[in-house]
Amino acid sequence: MDIQVNKEQMFRVVIKWLNIYYGDLTTKTYLNIPGKVFYVDKRGVTVLEYEKDNEYEPTVWVDSDILWSKITDIFHINYNEIQSILEVWLKETYNLEGITPSQTRLAINFGFE
Repeated sequence: MDIQVNKEQMFRVVIKWLNIYYGDLTTKTYLNIPGKVFYVDKRGVTVLEYEKDNEYEPTVWVDSDILWSKITDIFHINYNEIQSILEVWLKETYNLEGITPSQTRLAINFGFE
């Protein structure tokens, strides 16, 4: 049996999933790296990196292994759709507006002050 959902319904489902699994990240700053805020899970693993001082525009780097690929695998949506959903979620959940979410592998999981 196929269940059909429209784009707006899919967005809301993904945002609800994000809130359940990633809605309680803690902000940390990294020693000697000004202009960046790291969002870590309960284990201290970096999930998001907010780069306020990017020379082009503020950017949120989303860990491709921890979060981005899970969205792709679970919901079967493309890069642009994920980016749009994350823009809404980051604004609603972490008050990050006017940012561009992009995927990368984040390796910073220690040294927080």
